[in-house]
Amino acid sequence: MRYLLPLSSAEVTADRLVPIDELTCRLMAGVLPSERPSWASHVRSLTGIDVELPGSSPFAVLLVPLGRWTYAIAWGAGHLLLDDQLIDPGFGLQFGIRRLDPSRLGFVASSALGTSGRSSQTSIPGGSDLGGFHLQPYGDLINRLAGAADLSGLTYHRDTGRRYRIRTGDGLFLPLPCNPRDLIADLLAIEAAIEAQDSDSLLRPAFRIRPVPKNDRHLAELGERLAAALGGDERFGRLGLAWPAEAVDAAEGAVTFRTLGLERNAPPVERDLELEDLVAAFKGLSVAGRVNKLGTAKLVACADEDGTEMLGRPIAIRKWLVFETSIGFTRYCYNQGQWFKIGEKFVSQIRDQVTDLLKRRADLRFPLWTPTGKPDDEHRFCLKAAMEPGYLCLDQNFATTPLHPRLELCDLVGPQNELIHVKWLTRATAASHLYTQALASATSLRDEPEARAELDKKVRAHDASRAGLNPSAVVLAIAGRRWDIDQLFALSQIDLLRLDSAVRHQQMTLQFADIPYVEKKRSGRAGQAA
Repeated sequence: MRYLLPLSSAEVTADRLVPIDELTCRLMAGVLPSERPSWASHVRSLTGIDVELPGSSPFAVLLVPLGRWTYAIAWGAGHLLLDDQLIDPGFGLQFGIRRLDPSRLGFVASSALGTSGRSSQTSIPGGSDLGGFHLQPYGDLINRLAGAADLSGLTYHRDTGRRYRIRTGDGLFLPLPCNPRDLIADLLAIEAAIEAQDSDSLLRPAFRIRPVPKNDRHLAELGERLAAALGGDERFGRLGLAWPAEAVDAAEGAVTFRTLGLERNAPPVERDLELEDLVAAFKGLSVAGRVNKLGTAKLVACADEDGTEMLGRPIAIRKWLVFETSIGFTRYCYNQGQWFKIGEKFVSQIRDQVTDLLKRRADLRFPLWTPTGKPDDEHRFCLKAAMEPGYLCLDQNFATTPLHPRLELCDLVGPQNELIHVKWLTRATAASHLYTQALASATSLRDEPEARAELDKKVRAHDASRAGLNPSAVVLAIAGRRWDIDQLFALSQIDLLRLDSAVRHQQMTLQFADIPYVEKKRSGRAGQAA
């Protein structure tokens, strides 16, 4: 019964052990009563009529312990009774990857890697391959698939010889036989299919990155490793600072940041955040204390030096941290407050592609970046760079489009019409803010004519001879460190490949540049801030 949720509200008509072939299984069946639908009060508030619409949802669940799994076969509303903490995530997807016809997919549901919350469900009644669903080649998590499938080895195929349109996700929707012996044979055939090699499957990309489920056996160990890193222990991996997607807009106007629930009377932190600003207060805590604090502490952008005028809402500090570690042959990545696991082979493939990508160096010269310690340090550098022949400064010169009310198209325009995005990065800082800015610009220039018009208008305001600008490249230019594959987290590398894909769709080339710089000196206030 541990696989099922409590049934106090259900009218149970059957709850017994039953033999299925040579196995002892458990059957639970009944109805879930409903006195009135939740929307009945809304009807009454609008019409004055009190509607009574009692109903019931019949359910049945058969638990079959077989091999390394206990199978839950559900009818009607039976799936609502299953404890999702105990469901093997992606079980159905694993079968679908091996048996779905990759050229005749009818439905794909996906979500974006990260915290944006973007999700999509696309149906193509006539069927298509994955390319027809316009998925991002990197960073899209496929949650459900449906389409024509090969059910060889199962009773349905034996009896009909036909394919069947299955639905896959955590669960698996397909026809099962009525004969108990055939049912057990089919379950064993499903298990054998999932255990089979899938390296040749064209759908394998659907399973290269997965969120770590709440019941994963390594989750406690991962939490302990993250807590160790918060205390300064790098035995298990590096800790880094990343910008959450929802913080990027507020950060543009931030003068300082203020921590909440981390340390009493902590002074505000400089706009140019460092990892130490967030993790210093964790070091004096126990491992359990660090985990608890990570769940409650927040960070908010402020428009003043005293940290009293908040910009936007506070964001959990756990979403500002990145951490990676390996257990066995699996790479685990903590990003934007969530754990993901990536197969080691895929990590190697991504690393090889990004290594080649970083070889695209921009033929640009930049002046020396000497940090001023001022909140507008980046803008000061961009103005300095714009004094060089052919460079134009568009930093803090925001564009407005229907989809982006506050869009920074680039920081600098280069001599050959390069769109240059500039950022100071430290060793422990992920480049998420830089990637987000460049991706928003590239996609807006691709999809919104208004963005093209705004870019042309802003360039002409600086140099009328460059009207009708046709950007040739997008350049990511950094100071504080150099572009180095060993300094990029795995999920940061995936973000970089997604950006490259978006830039190529705009008929531009993604390039990289290292800005000469003087090492930054940390101020006493920021160094003490928690």
